[in-house]
Amino acid sequence: MISKFFMLLYDFAYKMLKDYFIKKYKSELLESSVSLEDSSYRVIRKIKEIEKHKLVVPFQYNFNEQNTAICKFGCYFLCILFIAFVVKEIKDSIEKCFDKFEVNLLFKSLANAGCIKDANAYILSPNLIFKQLGVDRDIHYLDVHYSPADYKPNDCDILVGKYKDSNNDLYHFVIIDNDLNSIIWDSLGSAKAVRNGKLESLRVFKIVDPSLVRGMRQRLSLYGDQFKNN
Repeated sequence: MISKFFMLLYDFAYKMLKDYFIKKYKSELLESSVSLEDSSYRVIRKIKEIEKHKLVVPFQYNFNEQNTAICKFGCYFLCILFIAFVVKEIKDSIEKCFDKFEVNLLFKSLANAGCIKDANAYILSPNLIFKQLGVDRDIHYLDVHYSPADYKPNDCDILVGKYKDSNNDLYHFVIIDNDLNSIIWDSLGSAKAVRNGKLESLRVFKIVDPSLVRGMRQRLSLYGDQFKNN
């Protein structure tokens, strides 16, 4: 009798947790998946989409207690994770917002796999990170540091810009739009290196699968708007 009671209690708790995580992580329809005839309804749906989606990784300061390497030096690492997770969102039609604990565990796993240095979050291989995350066939890092003046991006490109603070020797990486001016995401929120500094070089990530390009550009635009409005 007692064992039956505990089994019923277990089943109830399991179903509750299962429903919670499905509601939390499973995405609703993407903006591009439904054609809407009423233009006013489009506007309302757009607002709902912006409210619904959360940025996929936390800001650096959130890792102060969990991982000082990410907190101090993790801007490029978080940019790469951001890109990889957006690829997975569009590819798998799901939404997953990673918290600081999950990112910390992922950081340690990637460090053990030789993708990143544990001590200072130095990236050894962006493409190996993509392979570990299962998106290496969808996006590829061009292992070249491009000059902003020389590189002409296209829709298949996702850009990470390296900024140098004009007041010191500090550098900071952010995801930037193809106009080379608009910030899509900054892991510090509003870094001094971006506000007061200069864009020194570009890291270019190519979307390999053409079917993902439109969805990726729409989602990055959505996240860019959300970042500016917060």
